[in-house]
Amino acid sequence: MILLQIFVTSCYKIDLESFQADTPEISFPELTITVPSKLDTIELPIVANLPWRVKTNVDWLTFVKPNGEGTGTFKVAIARNRVTTARTAEIIGYITGDTQVKMTLIQEGGEPAPDETRHFHVKMSGNPDKDGLSWTDATTLAAALEEAKDGDFIHIAGGTYVPTVTVTGGSTANANDHTFEIAQNIHIIGGYPADATEGSVADPEIYPVVLSGNDQNYHVVVVSAIPEGDHYVSMRGIIISKGHAGSSGNVSVNGVNVARNYGGGLVVVKSKLHLDNCRIHDNVSDGHIPGVYMLAQAEVIMRNTSISNNRGISNGGGIWNDGSTLYMYDSEVIGNIANGVGGGIYSLNTGVDTYNYLYNVTIADNQVGAVGFARVGAGIYSRERSRYTIVNCSIYGNKNIGTGFGAGITAYGGSTVDIINTTISNNEGGVGNAASNGGSGVFNNNSPTANTINIYNSIVSGNTGHANEIGGANINLQSSIVGSAVYNYDKAIEAGQSFDPSTMFSPFAQYGTGFGKSLPVLNNTPATLFGMTLLQLQVLGANLDLDENYYLQDQNNGSRTGTTVMGAALPL
Repeated sequence: MILLQIFVTSCYKIDLESFQADTPEISFPELTITVPSKLDTIELPIVANLPWRVKTNVDWLTFVKPNGEGTGTFKVAIARNRVTTARTAEIIGYITGDTQVKMTLIQEGGEPAPDETRHFHVKMSGNPDKDGLSWTDATTLAAALEEAKDGDFIHIAGGTYVPTVTVTGGSTANANDHTFEIAQNIHIIGGYPADATEGSVADPEIYPVVLSGNDQNYHVVVVSAIPEGDHYVSMRGIIISKGHAGSSGNVSVNGVNVARNYGGGLVVVKSKLHLDNCRIHDNVSDGHIPGVYMLAQAEVIMRNTSISNNRGISNGGGIWNDGSTLYMYDSEVIGNIANGVGGGIYSLNTGVDTYNYLYNVTIADNQVGAVGFARVGAGIYSRERSRYTIVNCSIYGNKNIGTGFGAGITAYGGSTVDIINTTISNNEGGVGNAASNGGSGVFNNNSPTANTINIYNSIVSGNTGHANEIGGANINLQSSIVGSAVYNYDKAIEAGQSFDPSTMFSPFAQYGTGFGKSLPVLNNTPATLFGMTLLQLQVLGANLDLDENYYLQDQNNGSRTGTTVMGAALPL
């Protein structure tokens, strides 16, 4: 009898026609609100009788949680307004498309920069209550970053500095969200003596300045300064190390969500940054990008800079260029590891073009993958809408663990890669993959007709792991060597000529005034006889819009006048 009652009750018919949902009602108690320029996170009230969501029309607001079940509050992370003019945002609350309400949020403008350039001085022993305008009154780095305005300078004495200030959009309850945030277009110079006095000169080799994440901070340095006029951020003589990108969730920087497990060393969001004589090394990530993460159409220029020994669980070991522009001159990307793809440099953004200009750069000993997995691009992985110009570069000793292709360079998904005066050698493709077009040195991967790889006056030889040095279609060769074959200026194989990488290279080492290691060819080899003349290089340089300060020299700054030498480095 009890079972029958339960059955009858569970089968009771509901009269759906008599059911009526509540009429949607939503409102903001305040329709206009004004907040200060420095405000970080604010909690705002909302009145609603049904589940609701909020959205905005600007990228400098981010909702911590953009939805709710009824009357309550929501949190908004607000990027600091670094320009002097106020700005306005519209916040829209809605239940359905027809039931919505709008609030206007006005953020006051920031303080104007002083009329004169100021110079702040930072020591390990600095006092945050001092103004920092002399070595005698040295302050802390956190205080100097807070006070400096566009065009100002910060001079840092030798020592190891650990961040103590929460990144914009971060959690004040989580010390791992502490970072050195550069939110103004300022110039930072490191390498002064620890006991610097008036007149002290910077020497970063003797007095290194280390910005350290102490193996726990998610991002050691975050550059968030919005370019304004001719102003940009610069750092000289700085080491960035021991960051540990990890955990879950994001922080909102300039209205862009940056994952906590992306970018252990340096993150650049929408900013212009110049790095000179800097080193970003020994950072790690539990996800992507232990080294340098540049995104949201940032522009980064590196000179005499080393990106080295950064280690990540997933993609982009040294640098991930995400829809931005990278210029590297006389620099190196070495010893970085990604268990995914793109050990040295990884570039990817499906919405906008990503630009990479590499001049006199050594990309060496980077590694991707794991045993049993087909990971690619140990040196460079160029993905969707990426554009590379690679001039006078040595791409050497990069390794694909597992079965992957293209240990030197891999292109995928609509990339254009121009390789000029470059040497690609001793890179090791993955083993155990029987594909005949693997390409241990250069590989045009996945729908290769969508990509274009042009190789001019370069050498791709001595790479191992696959039958072919290059693989895939749509690879154009001119005045270049592939394996033992010598291609002349007319793009035909030169009969009777053969290149032997085991006997025709000098050792991979540091030479002359070059910043990184290179692999010079020996005299009286095909690599010195069938390369481009100076005039041919000039024509090529004009057609490709190359930097004329570089392509008529070699990686070690030797003149190519009177030579016909392929590859990055002239004979010794």
